[in-house]
Amino acid sequence: MSHAKAIGLIINPMAGRDIRRLVAHASLQSQAEKALIAHRIVAGIAAVPGVRVLVPEDRSGFFSWLSTELPPEVPVELVSRPAAVEDSTMLWVSMLEAAGARALIVVGGDGTQRNVAQAHPKIPVLPVAGGTNNVACYLGDQTAGGYAVAYFVKEGGAYHHWAVQSKLLHVELPGGVEEMALIDVALTRQNFTGAMAVWDPSDVQALVLSRADALRPGLSNVGAFVSPVGADDDFGLYLSLGDRGRACPAVMAPGLMATFHVEQERYLGFGDTVELHPQDAGGSLAFDGERTVVLSRGQSARITLRRDGPWVLDPARILTVSKRSVPS
Repeated sequence: MSHAKAIGLIINPMAGRDIRRLVAHASLQSQAEKALIAHRIVAGIAAVPGVRVLVPEDRSGFFSWLSTELPPEVPVELVSRPAAVEDSTMLWVSMLEAAGARALIVVGGDGTQRNVAQAHPKIPVLPVAGGTNNVACYLGDQTAGGYAVAYFVKEGGAYHHWAVQSKLLHVELPGGVEEMALIDVALTRQNFTGAMAVWDPSDVQALVLSRADALRPGLSNVGAFVSPVGADDDFGLYLSLGDRGRACPAVMAPGLMATFHVEQERYLGFGDTVELHPQDAGGSLAFDGERTVVLSRGQSARITLRRDGPWVLDPARILTVSKRSVPS
């Protein structure tokens, strides 16, 4: 069976369910809501004949259930997972790419999209907002997004005309370990990961941002009140935070405001590096809003900004072209 015109669809079952939604005025996203998102995306794909949808098999059975819930107008195939491997977004990306997907639609927040970047996909992605923080994500109509990706797959061509390459924050850790983030790296004062999500301003010592968006919640929002940084801008932002300095209000999650104090700020160009040092008691690093790595006293991390992440499809650009030529 040919997958020459196939789209891989990933919906993170756990996205939009972290502790930030409990401490803020936000509801948890149910599996039923995620199925509705998939319906809206697939309705757009159905408008382009000859395009298939691939979904990855998972241990929980979420995608098996989802594949039976989607409308029959679009052929949906469940891609078998390897045995004895733990489920992850990275695994699902590689499964769908190997199965012949020409593009990916991934529903989740910044953490999910970071996992996509860690998989180093060779095909372009439409990251659809479905988490708590969605700076890296498309916020437009989901049906239009599905139609745009289907049109791109149907027409083919060089995807750099339809997409923008993401910026990445590359992180060098002690012992030669490497990590990455799409939007933000935060140095926090807690020397444990705990509930992982970061929302308390007193906990954050420094921020390194590839993007700073005033209209979307999360740590990126802090930087936007200093200097907005967009996806197309060839620079990032470093902020040193403390008890004094410039007061910057920020939206940390839906319904949750906080005030940070910026003591120092500077722009970062591609290839520029920032070294982060925790306080004497140690600290932890959060990648795209989630504490992941603990740093002991005397350890540090080096952060470098580059534009070498996934190619992100631009539905507005695609649909402007599609209006001149309706697929047959």
